[in-house]
Amino acid sequence: MPHENDEAKPIARLIGADGKSVVGLVYVWETSELAILWFEPKEPAAFIDPEICSEVLGEAQATTSEDVTALLSKLTRPVVEGEF
Repeated sequence: MPHENDEAKPIARLIGADGKSVVGLVYVWETSELAILWFEPKEPAAFIDPEICSEVLGEAQATTSEDVTALLSKLTRPVVEGEF
């Protein structure tokens, strides 16, 4: 019988509209489910860092609510000055 941990690992930060404040973290479970821990639930996320790859999002669709996957798929990484 495979052993499953009861812990998730963080894979991305959710950044507020100011481009600096972390308003939440995205976690992935062994089941591929994605979950969000909100620090500032009244402040919406404007960016994600790093972006979640389409492979991870695809695997998560079977176990994650549609609201969460829709939000995470539309967020982009913030543009840093001097970066291309």
